[in-house]
Amino acid sequence: MASQHDHIARLLSTILPDETVIGDPYWAIMAWADDHLTGELWTIPRGSQIIVPLFSSHNDATNVHHNIPEGHRYVVRGLSRNHLQFSVQRLKEGSQFAVVEELYPNGQFSLRLLTKEELVSKRS
Repeated sequence: MASQHDHIARLLSTILPDETVIGDPYWAIMAWADDHLTGELWTIPRGSQIIVPLFSSHNDATNVHHNIPEGHRYVVRGLSRNHLQFSVQRLKEGSQFAVVEELYPNGQFSLRLLTKEELVSKRS
């Protein structure tokens, strides 16, 4: 009989992106533990807010992933529109999505905050 942990891991695998999903419209850095995604997105604290960075390209997401101190606990995954919609619905209060607009040589990057409406209606 499978444990509840195994059951939850299988359930998450059906609703979370695997390594074959192309980021359409975005790429994200997602938490990885016990050989599977946890469902949590990498976040950045900003005052009283929590920012969830999204990336327009796999390359940008990978570059940032390689520069975060806890990078071994995360993987880069593509978000389809369905995955994005699921993530928007799960967004915790006080959190906001942002798209990474530019990466700088020092490892820093600029963000543009996005509304839920912008995320759900993303067409490109």
